[in-house]
Amino acid sequence: MEWYYIILICFGLFLLLALPGLWMATALGMAGIIAMNLTDFSAPQVVANCVWKLSTDFALTAVPLFLVMGEIIIESRVSKRFYKAVAKYLKHIPGGLLHSNIAACGIFSAICGSSPATAAAVGGVALPELEALNYKNRYSYGTIAAGGTLGILIPPSIVLIIYGSLCNESVIKLFTAAIIPGLMLLQIFSIYVLILGIVRKKDFKIKWELYDDVSHVEAMKGILPLLIMIIVVLSCIYTGVSTPTEAAGIGSFLAIISGLFFGELTLKRFWNALKIAARTTSMLLFIVLGTSIFSYIMSSTNATAQLVSWLVDMDLSKYLLLIMVYVMYIVLGFIMEPISMIYLTLPILYPVMIGYGFNGIWFAVVLVILMEIGLLTPPLGINLLVLKGIVPHAKISEIAIGVVPYLFLMLLMIAILTFFPSIATFLI
Repeated sequence: MEWYYIILICFGLFLLLALPGLWMATALGMAGIIAMNLTDFSAPQVVANCVWKLSTDFALTAVPLFLVMGEIIIESRVSKRFYKAVAKYLKHIPGGLLHSNIAACGIFSAICGSSPATAAAVGGVALPELEALNYKNRYSYGTIAAGGTLGILIPPSIVLIIYGSLCNESVIKLFTAAIIPGLMLLQIFSIYVLILGIVRKKDFKIKWELYDDVSHVEAMKGILPLLIMIIVVLSCIYTGVSTPTEAAGIGSFLAIISGLFFGELTLKRFWNALKIAARTTSMLLFIVLGTSIFSYIMSSTNATAQLVSWLVDMDLSKYLLLIMVYVMYIVLGFIMEPISMIYLTLPILYPVMIGYGFNGIWFAVVLVILMEIGLLTPPLGINLLVLKGIVPHAKISEIAIGVVPYLFLMLLMIAILTFFPSIATFLI
């Protein structure tokens, strides 16, 4: 069977199963199994091999540990104390507590590596307070949903760990490359909020008399535990003292200590954190398994290699190819979450990008920002759904309107990285 028929069959089956609403992991796995039966592959043996490969991938063991670390911080209410501390020092800047939202999201991103978890941790603490203080809902929703996306960019990023595992790129180099772009994007968000606070003063008539301030001592107790945790975890990774997995284990242990001494961690809350982390890990691993089965049929029949060869032989200009890739990921972001996108597209696209002379580390950083856009765009828009869960009376349309300016700011960041790629590579 010709390679393009195999690709059409696989993606056709996937769309046929996914569009009616079947779970993404199930749709990918079933499409791959059906395609195997049509091409005389032994589906049971392939599935068993995929399960074995997934269960023995050491790089992926960091994922559940980082999730545990983040969930313990949330469940122990350490995140609440942290937000109050950050808010104390940023509330009087034009834009007020909106700066606290972005700063808190940026710092919390350096702990858990997950965008939905970041949005949930900061949003659960901030939104009730922002509403009581009379902040415009669309501003509050926008800063938390967009700030939450930094969770998959600022190290330690779960998406970058999976990218490194799939493409055989160094996770440490990926983390290093993401530092400057992550901080730049955070700063761009903050500058926008600052300008908004200056230009739209009438929208910031805040009821500060309702604000429950904290002392400097309490503020330090809220900030220091998380800062120490970030410094220890990232130092262990970048100095080579430990692997990302071992660093995640150290971070989880520090999260427990912080929860016991600076938070409200109890055995019940600890168990809840473990359950949520296990549920999220299971979801991610089922997606990885489904996409592994799906991609196996194309790689084993050389369909992927033939497609790569065909695209390289087309001799497109680099910038035309980039525009096509950017548009593709933005469109995919409407209907897929980041992990599914990575496993579905990278086995085909990564060799193409390398063939055209792009740096694989740089591409990872740009790819993550493109996926961040998908986290904010309906109908899937995971971060929008997270905020909807926190504030049930909010309308998805209202939350979506709040994130629109940040979509353009992300596109600006992508343009900057496209024309100045050394921003992401000069540290590695």
